[in-house]
Amino acid sequence: MNGSGLREVTTPAAFVSPRAGGLADLVFDRAGDRRGRVAVQAQEGESLRDVDAGRFRQDILSLAKGFLAAGVGLGDRVGVMSRPRYEWTVLDFALWSIGALPVPVPYGASTAQVEWILGRSGARGCVVEDVGQAMTVGPLTSRLRGLRDLWQLDTAAMRDLAEAGGRIEDDEVHRRRRSVMPDSPATVVYTAGTTGRPKGCLLSHGSLMTSAGNLLHVYAAVLRKGPANSTGILLHAPLEHLTARVTQIAAVSGGVPLAYQPPCPAPQLVDTLGIVRPGVLLAGPRAVEGLVAAFRETAEISGRVGSFGLAVDVAVQHAELNERRTRARRGAGFGVQHDLFEHGVYSAFRSSLGGRLRHVILCGSGVRRRLGLFMSGAGIDVHESYGLTEAGGPVTLGPPDRLRHGTAGRPLPGNSLYIDDEEQIWVHGAQNFAGYLGGHGHAVPAPGDWLATGDLGWLDADGHLTIVGRHGDTFVTSGGNRVVPLPLEEEIRSHPLVVHCVVVGRGRPHAAALITLDHEAVAHWLHVSGRPQVPVRRMPDDSALQSEINRAVVAANKKVPPQSAIRTFRLLTRQFTAGHGLVTSSLEPHRAEIEELFRADVEALYEV
Repeated sequence: MNGSGLREVTTPAAFVSPRAGGLADLVFDRAGDRRGRVAVQAQEGESLRDVDAGRFRQDILSLAKGFLAAGVGLGDRVGVMSRPRYEWTVLDFALWSIGALPVPVPYGASTAQVEWILGRSGARGCVVEDVGQAMTVGPLTSRLRGLRDLWQLDTAAMRDLAEAGGRIEDDEVHRRRRSVMPDSPATVVYTAGTTGRPKGCLLSHGSLMTSAGNLLHVYAAVLRKGPANSTGILLHAPLEHLTARVTQIAAVSGGVPLAYQPPCPAPQLVDTLGIVRPGVLLAGPRAVEGLVAAFRETAEISGRVGSFGLAVDVAVQHAELNERRTRARRGAGFGVQHDLFEHGVYSAFRSSLGGRLRHVILCGSGVRRRLGLFMSGAGIDVHESYGLTEAGGPVTLGPPDRLRHGTAGRPLPGNSLYIDDEEQIWVHGAQNFAGYLGGHGHAVPAPGDWLATGDLGWLDADGHLTIVGRHGDTFVTSGGNRVVPLPLEEEIRSHPLVVHCVVVGRGRPHAAALITLDHEAVAHWLHVSGRPQVPVRRMPDDSALQSEINRAVVAANKKVPPQSAIRTFRLLTRQFTAGHGLVTSSLEPHRAEIEELFRADVEALYEV
């Protein structure tokens, strides 16, 4: 642990869950009329459709009646297997309106993963986005007890449900809505399963309202900033990620317009940002890295890579000075340089992202400090976060007024953190979950008030949290040396040519790494370097590419004790994908599965 840091920090609650009512009341009772104001921007083919608050409420009400007509009732669980889109938000609030529980299922999950989640949660139906997901879920209706219905979004299932519910009176929905209390179950969210089988966490309406209310309290000025009827937030993170779901609730509660972009390559995200022009982007760390990499590639193609590199250095210095809240003492030259690059580089960078983007809220931490400093120096603040499903979503977040780049921020209101003697993080808050689900949806009460997260970290003197890694990922080599993989992996993964890095070596002579490459980025790198193109299958054998990745490994090794350093690495041609069960929906690696599938590659790392 950092010797100058704190052991415990608490941020007082700013929002207290009401004594009555549930999440759907945010739409029907407490959000005001807001007619004429854009609530959501829904995708229709290649264009966006503005949905005002009145239409939004009507869509929720119509779908709620449709679910009632289909036999979905109080306490029923309904799987939702989709990428971020308007329909997901409507589904959530429609199900909450009748006391039912949406159960997120990772889009693209394997049949085994889907069967585990739907079976263990006792789902009686599932909403899927497209035919691919329908083919995964369809066969399970004959294997899982109680799974009776399958609705497919791209075949107008929501319209059909709404039409079927036309015979049901609006008051029937409102009667059920008013029976929902803060302690009523709202959703079952399954953990990522990086350390074993995913566990279903039961979260109440009060838990999610509290988490969203405290988030909105801290970020109200950020989220509501911008011209009237402009889009406030672009959701680019999977909605099965609870931070994204809580942000969705906070936006609906606060009247902040939402738009959606499913996870996609960086160029497609750049295009969407140019169309939507949001003030806030909610995304994962890799998306932010991709945006900067895309802009860098443009500079390289135009022959301005040297100028861009200097602009990055100046932005980093500028952000560091702001972070320390001191006036620049480097002379007028520094200010002139920043002003020069503001007109020549930073404004062009912001324009490429729509021109209005000023804040990126990350679902998780993991962006290198230097990258965050560059973004901030270029006029876009990056707010890293830390959270877990059991704690009701985000626990910490980089505060808008005092960012500390490279950390996961301070506790959000209502949250407490404690660092024990083994550097494990413990969390406590009013939004903590109600318990895990056993077989077929039977709840097991949550353990105690404080949650042992299994994550390692430390707090600085101002209460900002730095994540070190997972307790279960830490291993000891055969020589007795302790290795914490995460700092090594994040440094290597930050290289533009790398997609994933997994450090291995438990019980082995030393640490080593399996590294996957971004094939398109490698092709671009070879082109701008004047080297001939290399087929994907031969990339691991290319000496220049080996040397380039070795430089990233050497840089990573400087951040850890010499005895924990990576001694050798292996480049893989095959990617780690969620479809093969090798990564979570947020692209975190399933280490055991990767080491098992690539056992021959691991053995080759230790051949003498």
